[in-house]
Amino acid sequence: MISVRVPATSANLGPGFDCVGLALSLSTRISLDRAAVPRVEVRGTGEHLIPGGTDHPAYRAAAFVAEFVGEPEAHFHLVQENSIPPSRGLGGSAAALVGGAVAANDLLGRPMAAPDLLNLVCELDGHPDNAAPALLGGLVIGTLTPEGVRCVRLEPRGLRAAVVVPDFPVSTTAARRALPEKVPHRDAVFNVGRSGLLLGALATGEYHLLRVAMQDRLHQPYRAHLVPGLSAVIEAALRAGSYGASLSGSGPTVIALTPQDRAEEAAAAMRAAFEERGVKAAAWALEVDLSGARVEPPGEVPAPVPEPVL
Repeated sequence: MISVRVPATSANLGPGFDCVGLALSLSTRISLDRAAVPRVEVRGTGEHLIPGGTDHPAYRAAAFVAEFVGEPEAHFHLVQENSIPPSRGLGGSAAALVGGAVAANDLLGRPMAAPDLLNLVCELDGHPDNAAPALLGGLVIGTLTPEGVRCVRLEPRGLRAAVVVPDFPVSTTAARRALPEKVPHRDAVFNVGRSGLLLGALATGEYHLLRVAMQDRLHQPYRAHLVPGLSAVIEAALRAGSYGASLSGSGPTVIALTPQDRAEEAAAAMRAAFEERGVKAAAWALEVDLSGARVEPPGEVPAPVPEPVL
């Protein structure tokens, strides 16, 4: 059986809509072996919320790889050991897709080159903001083109993430419906400028610029009603010494990028801001995952799950 560990990801980071993602030190593990008939087991965080059977995202990805390499009739036994809260804006589905694709490719003798795997998982997920950093690790800026994914990978150093996960889901469908078909030109200009600043700050280590660079006018204002207390939680993160804060993906998770010594304090402050509004939440101080998806040796014990901030 092949086992692959894949990190959680935070997409957007404010203005980087559907093109920027950061890998984090929460993870899921996908284990895969050949089988006579399809068999899927899910264990861990949110196990009852993750689809079973051949609808499981990792199984779908494994089947796509098998078909791509000429084994359309292949069946698998798949086991997911999960620590990524599902439906919370931390890229859980993308991580599963990546894990299934990488595990199947390894199981079948690695017939797919890395660029083909990248294109496959990004196409299956619909865009590269979660799938690319889940596969590659670090910070990835990418876009889909007719010729495939075009992306740049960075390795932010000296940076941690405070993540707070409220105890309610936000439907991806509802989050997409909240977005208007048209936005004011001034808001588009606002986001373009901050997207450039975001990437420049993360590339150069000038993290003090993130307070401005993580601001957004294209999706957070329209989705704020789906995340009660969003503005207060972001403000609490900034008061606690974070460089900047924003929704993670379409939410409801909120992420703050922090100095190494401020992540725990920021996570606790963000959690308290939610709880002051009657919303239960879990919070973590996380590292940036620079490894991405990696095949683990047989018998490797699960990686420790980061302890929530109390």
